[in-house]
Amino acid sequence: MVTRFAIIGAARIAKNALIDPIAEHPDALLTAIGASSLARAREFAMAHTIPHAGTYEDVIARPDIDVVYIALPPSGHLEWSLKALAAGKHVFLEKPATMTAEDAHTLVMAADAAGKRLIEAFHYRWHPLFVRAMEIVRSGQLGRLVTGSAEFSAPIARNAREFRWQAALGGGALADLGCYPVSWMRHLAGAEPVVTAAHQDLEADGVDRRTTAHLRFPDGFEADIICDMDPPNGQRTPYLEVIGDKGHMAITNPLAPQYGAEILLDIDGQETRETFPRRPTFAYQFDGVVAAIQAGTPVWTEGADLIGNAEAMAAIRSVAATG
Repeated sequence: MVTRFAIIGAARIAKNALIDPIAEHPDALLTAIGASSLARAREFAMAHTIPHAGTYEDVIARPDIDVVYIALPPSGHLEWSLKALAAGKHVFLEKPATMTAEDAHTLVMAADAAGKRLIEAFHYRWHPLFVRAMEIVRSGQLGRLVTGSAEFSAPIARNAREFRWQAALGGGALADLGCYPVSWMRHLAGAEPVVTAAHQDLEADGVDRRTTAHLRFPDGFEADIICDMDPPNGQRTPYLEVIGDKGHMAITNPLAPQYGAEILLDIDGQETRETFPRRPTFAYQFDGVVAAIQAGTPVWTEGADLIGNAEAMAAIRSVAATG
């Protein structure tokens, strides 16, 4: 069985998330690219050897497409996901899936009604590193989780074409960067948090340059997250750590272990280090998404999880706005 994909949005991320991994997959095919203009679609198709190019509407209407990968800025996710689902396509949707929690509910309900998959593209979740981190927490080696912290900060160039500096397009540190630490903590905790404190440094149009938040989970586990699009010391390696009443786990680069990462465990004073394959997170993700769609099996980043991450980010914004 071959699963046929199309891309909506001629974005840089499409190469990592879809074009490269699909080239290595025996049961998947990239059929078409839809862009904001036919000229842009043709240019992208030529650059990446994609057979067909068209507008968003053209691509969604094609009968030879099973899955639409949406790589638009977040402001376009709701509209084009709904249209793809209505056309009978599965949707593989770049993070963050939506700009609001309400939109997340709308999309999940639409996917359920259509009998189609709506999968959020959190590539980190598929890598053996994070699978192992989940195993460690679930095994009880750390005991009851007590505290945690995570940061993903990276300098984002300020220019007129960069949607991440534009509030109207769904940009901002929390949406683009902070969605990862929020997701990391939710998955490790296995529960949804209450946001007890949050702060956002806002630009003139309301986009957040930096966001910090304190999360409290039902079992008492508390975690701090940080994200910044203009960090004072430049690029930082993403990190994640959790401390339990029996041990401590620190992870360097949970975002993209293909560039080098490790898990450092300290259990009762005994330290161990684990390293992981350099195969890209995106390749593991694509393999998993294709397998899940073909077999009809659930994945980690759809349905209630997609809604949960959107609701946590909405709560962070709300708490930050009210002080």
